[in-house]
Amino acid sequence: MGSEYTLVCKLETVVEQWLLELFKLPEQTVAGFVSGTSMAILVGLAAARWRIYNRLNWDVNAKGLRNAPEIRIVAGRHAHGTVLKAVALLGLGKDNIEWVEVDEQGRIIPEHIPDLDDQTILILQAGNVNSGAFDNFDKICDKAKMANAWVHIDGAFGLWAAGSNSLKYLVKGIEKANSWSVDGHKTLNTPYDCGIVLCNDKEAMVAALQATGSYIVYGEKRDGMLYTPEMSRRARVVELWASLKYLGKEGIDSLILGLHERAVQFSKELKEQGFQILNEVVFNQVLVACENDDLTDSIMEGIQNSLECWCGGAIWDNRQVIRISVCSWATTSEDITRSVKTFVNAYTKAIESHENKS
Repeated sequence: MGSEYTLVCKLETVVEQWLLELFKLPEQTVAGFVSGTSMAILVGLAAARWRIYNRLNWDVNAKGLRNAPEIRIVAGRHAHGTVLKAVALLGLGKDNIEWVEVDEQGRIIPEHIPDLDDQTILILQAGNVNSGAFDNFDKICDKAKMANAWVHIDGAFGLWAAGSNSLKYLVKGIEKANSWSVDGHKTLNTPYDCGIVLCNDKEAMVAALQATGSYIVYGEKRDGMLYTPEMSRRARVVELWASLKYLGKEGIDSLILGLHERAVQFSKELKEQGFQILNEVVFNQVLVACENDDLTDSIMEGIQNSLECWCGGAIWDNRQVIRISVCSWATTSEDITRSVKTFVNAYTKAIESHENKS
């Protein structure tokens, strides 16, 4: 059992270093291997909460939030639901979020960000869950740094753009943030239960995830328990290590760029068939709509029932849309063309059904 534990600690150390190199993050950054992006965001914001209160001489672990100084949360209106969940679980209150307006792609408008201070947690996105858009990290993080605000980047699937020479421009400036959340199963194609939290403030992260007990024995080197909420947990890093080791930098680049190229192909061929593409396809997301919401919903139902491909629905700019996420390394250009034919067939059947009802 001891040798297995030592091996896992070693793998975590190796993978942590690989991730810092891949994402070009500060060398003092530490990684925690958690269940998913939901938990990674929670940990990142918990570290932020601890650091801010520590600067204010408030021991949040001992005193809790009763009578505690105020912490501000600033986020874009398109923040993912897991961000709201984390804010609620940490007792910071969803109603206290200061919402920032976004542009037509869901990116925070930098000029609309309120004045920040050292009691602020600013939450940014690397990959809007619908459009795939990325916030302007370079510009926004500079503003936050001047105010000594904490910046967390939710990069569940989009942070991996850093691994593509052609797409890394999307994450320019991410190294200026304080914490990051990302998922292995999104984009990298590892199994589920493979979330990663990264934080450039080891003291804050470890203190926020405090683990005490006279029976606890810490390892001489890295001890993963210090960087996750759980004491008992499986060795999540094994699958991540295997994927990164197998792919290497060239393989990661090829995988990520391939997903993007298939998404671009999807949008191009759908547009040629008369479908409306509502987003700039910057990563692997495509938003599709038709003349009206009823038709869009009917087409989506037809696609799902076809068993040829699967797409989910969403609301975008007050419209029903079909949300495409190209996320499998195995998807070929032929698969995309075949899927487009499914869209066309579903459209034809939906029109015929509508005409028959009329």
